[in-house]
Amino acid sequence: MKNYRRLTAEAVTYIKNNEAFGMALVEEGEVRAAVCAGFTPEDDAILEIISLYVAPDHRRRKLGGTLLMELLEEVMSETAGELRGVTASFLPETEGVEALLTKAGFEIQTDEQVQTFRLPVSELADSPLLKRKKSVPEGCILRSLQGASDTTLRQLAEELKRNNVDDLEPEEMEHALPDCSFVLLNEKLEPKACAIFHAMGEHGIYLSQFFAADGSTAAGMAVLQSAAKALLDRFSGETVLEIPVLTESSAALVKKLLPASEATGLMRAVLDLTK
Repeated sequence: MKNYRRLTAEAVTYIKNNEAFGMALVEEGEVRAAVCAGFTPEDDAILEIISLYVAPDHRRRKLGGTLLMELLEEVMSETAGELRGVTASFLPETEGVEALLTKAGFEIQTDEQVQTFRLPVSELADSPLLKRKKSVPEGCILRSLQGASDTTLRQLAEELKRNNVDDLEPEEMEHALPDCSFVLLNEKLEPKACAIFHAMGEHGIYLSQFFAADGSTAAGMAVLQSAAKALLDRFSGETVLEIPVLTESSAALVKKLLPASEATGLMRAVLDLTK
């Protein structure tokens, strides 16, 4: 699928890296629905829906359901019927997604593990995060991605993989908000912490990667504080900052540093094809 404009940045990166595939529904020369999916790393017989989009003016016409079924039929054909299931995660308020997936036969569940925290950027100003004393660990250098070399990005990706948090590849880092994303380098110029942000639509931003080697609080605070200050300087106060978390410890940290944020649990849709 060569027209990526209807897909999320995450989905575009997966497609370009041949880690996922996409389909589009085109009418009158216009892409009116698009879907991206890929097989899960844990089980190549389980398909994960990464992004599903229907143009606002063409919703409630069953275009999303039609495209989704077309995708599943294509995958079933290519895998000789070995596909066992399909999963998708989405925010509860995402318009039309739950109804669409329910009609397609998915079972809707609350994802107990994944949460996302949201708050207006203006709330960062008085947050405990920025009120903490700012300091960079001795011997370390703090840089924005704007000033990071290609070598640094590759080293950061390798460090993330070594620590089993390889959510971002160098190509996706290049599409981050470079002046609001930071990496901490040690005296050998090796990446030891990062806080990377991406744009999310016209009025939102999200933390796409946070990492601190060996759980270093000082390293983590250094990149988070610098990023928070940069976000305040660049974005209007009404811009929504979203921080997804996967663990209880991460959720506790967000609540401590950004108590004004509101948590929302993700929904998970599961389609069992073995029944």
